[in-house]
Amino acid sequence: MAISGFFQSIVGMGDDTTGGITHEFDRINFSGSTTTDNGWEVTGVLQHEPTLDRTAAPTTLHMTVSNDLGTVAIGHTMDAVSFTMSRVAAMVPGGGTDAGYQYLFYGTTEGDRGVRVAEAYYAMNGARVLYTPPSINGINVKISYTPTQDENTMASRGRATNGAAGLNHQETLEVAANYSGELEGIGYTIAVGSKNGNGIASFGNTGNDLQVIAGSLVLTHGDWSLGYHLYDNGDSFGKSDDSSKASSSGQNVALTYNMGNVTLGVGWSEQEAVNGTAYNTAAGGDGASDVRSTNITHFGIGYNLGGGVNTYLQLSDFDINDGVQTTTEVSPQVIFAGINVGF
Repeated sequence: MAISGFFQSIVGMGDDTTGGITHEFDRINFSGSTTTDNGWEVTGVLQHEPTLDRTAAPTTLHMTVSNDLGTVAIGHTMDAVSFTMSRVAAMVPGGGTDAGYQYLFYGTTEGDRGVRVAEAYYAMNGARVLYTPPSINGINVKISYTPTQDENTMASRGRATNGAAGLNHQETLEVAANYSGELEGIGYTIAVGSKNGNGIASFGNTGNDLQVIAGSLVLTHGDWSLGYHLYDNGDSFGKSDDSSKASSSGQNVALTYNMGNVTLGVGWSEQEAVNGTAYNTAAGGDGASDVRSTNITHFGIGYNLGGGVNTYLQLSDFDINDGVQTTTEVSPQVIFAGINVGF
């Protein structure tokens, strides 16, 4: 039996937005493991946040079974792609754009599809099964199956018929692999993954299937790290008979420099989407063919105080465009700082 946790406080302010003090991802973890008579290791994990209805990791309750054939996790929050892909968007101190702390102080962006600057259904809670086979020649593979993307909160204890009137994609298979090596003194990790599933049930039988491709590359040399992440959700959020076709894609770039206890970083994240006819109607959008986009440039500095305590300061500069020329856009700058302790 083991108990661990993570607590933090975040203070922020910005131009064209409001500031304040808040918390994110405070949690306490309970885990227990045992070994069966035939040598299998079985582990149960409860990761508890103050509210259990979050729509993103890490709130979770899952079990894993490990043996010589690999590891099976039942009920995990994250799928094969989320686990395998290098999180380039999180490299800059303060969590980059992946932790989403800047959105606590300004939460309106354009080009989102459930999650920001990441592949569809990234790090969502869900009743999924994840399988990790043994690594072969340094290649690490993960496979997961998600019955429905509608059941994506811990509060969703009911299990409606799969696809009955779902507002998200159904029956998704996720596959991803990564490989790490070194070339001429430069370390690298390359990853690629895909998500494929049935269309959005509420769109009817003409809803496009979920087809997502994502890839990442991280290079390291001494104290420097450079990462690039690309995702393309295609027309997954549209219908085959749309007069205006849906699209969704984005990318993340980050560079960090580690100076012992101090880490400096700079990053850039972009997301772009076109609603398409069906999604625009379902979401109550004001334009089916408008190209909506958000770019966020972020700078961060982190300082490790030791003893499990870290601090950070990050500036995020938003550039938001709803695709309508007559709109007066609000593109704020948000600065926030945090202190956290892990145990």
